[in-house]
This record gives sequence, C-alpha cells and structure tokens, in this order.
Amino acid sequence: MKQVGVFTATRWELNAVRRALLVEGERRVAGSPCFFGQTGNSRVWLFQVGVGVEKASAVCREALATYPLDLAVSSGFACALIPSQVGELLIGTHVVHQGDPADTSGSGEVLPCSESLTKAALEAASRVDIPARAGRFVTVSRVVWSAREKGDIGAATGAIGLDMESAAIGAAARERQVPFVVVRGVSDLHDEDLPLDFNRCLTPAGWARGAVACLLRPSRLIGLGRLGAHCATASKRMTVFFQAFVGCLDQAHSS
Repeated sequence: MKQVGVFTATRWELNAVRRALLVEGERRVAGSPCFFGQTGNSRVWLFQVGVGVEKASAVCREALATYPLDLAVSSGFACALIPSQVGELLIGTHVVHQGDPADTSGSGEVLPCSESLTKAALEAASRVDIPARAGRFVTVSRVVWSAREKGDIGAATGAIGLDMESAAIGAAARERQVPFVVVRGVSDLHDEDLPLDFNRCLTPAGWARGAVACLLRPSRLIGLGRLGAHCATASKRMTVFFQAFVGCLDQAHSS
C-alpha cells in the first residue's frame, strides 16, 4: 500500500483534502493535527503544518522522520501569478525559495518536483475535468496582497503560483529522498488586491485591528466575502482532485 503524505497550512486547506478520505484516526505531529485514512489503495497521512516556512519545516521534518512516506504533496490554496481561473489547479515542476518577496533577483534556491508525480497530477485533474497547468512555484516569507507585487514576483521568477510553505516541504522531502510535488488551487488572482494586508492579522491583536478596519470600511467586508467564495471553490476542486489523484499514483514512479 502506497503511503502518501499531504501537507497543508491551515485547517480550511486540510479539510478540503480530508473530505476525500475515509478517515481512520487522528494524531499530533510536532504539536499539529495529523489525520490518516485510506482512499483507493493508498494510505494518506494528512498534516496541518501552519503558515510559513518555519512552522512547515518543523512539522514536515518530524512527519518524514516518523512515517515511511512514499511521496509528499504540498497542497492547499495558491496565489496565481499568471492569468487563471479561481479554483484552477497549479501543479509544480519546481519550487524556488525566494524568501523576501521584495527580492526580485529570482536567485533563490530551486527545488525540483517529481516529474512522474507532476504528470500523475495533471492526469488526475484531466480525469475529473478540472483546469490545471504545470509550472514553477515560488515560496515567500509573507502574504503578498497587492496585484503590483504579484506582477513583480512573477516577472522575476517565471513562477505560475505563490505560497508560503512549499519550499520547506520540498526541502524536508529532499533530505529524506522522498518524491515531492505541489498541487494547489487558485484562491486569489494575479490582477487583484486582497481586501486586507493579512500580514497585519497574523497575531490575535492583528486580527482585532483587522476587524476594526473592516467595520470602518465596509467595502473590505465585501472583499473578504469574495475571497471566502474563492477559497470555497478552490476547496471543492481540491476534494475532487484528491479522489482522482490517488487512483493515478500506481502509474507514477519516483523520479
């Protein structure tokens, strides 16, 4: 039985994959939730790693040291850096760790994804009629919320999507010689600003300030509602995708 590790940042992203599983139990890994269960002929270990490379690195390293995983998948939501649809799947060929989004040199460490897993992910998306494309991802250290900055990063790196965890997941997988791939659903588009600078909301006090800002400017509430709808669409697509993806894994060999 193939052992599949899926790593997500938040509980919303975790739940998108969890709905595709017959969950058998729950554990804690590095203090974070881990669910395990079966889909088809694969056993899936589903980890919530937290937001950002530091949290993701700690959970991934413990998970890969504890469980005999055959492959690792970075999953969840993505910021698109190219024209795309909400809910479209962006599948990694490489991940570049850019760190500081303001660094537009494009010279960060590059981690390759498994060619066979990328191919299997594209095939799975095609089977369930979900639009998908493959290309480079970039991992950064903070939320990129403005369309202008998204454009700068995309131009500098040639990436199709952006997240805050995949480089850490890929680095941990490489240390253990575990094949790795990125599969994420688009939750915000390349040419739109997020309704808030979410970097200011990553602490309890920050969330309070964000709530006040929304009350003072109701248009932000509309933007948050739109973002929530985008995330719901991406979440549904991820559930359907994972139900098909594990069925394609027998055809994928580590590369």
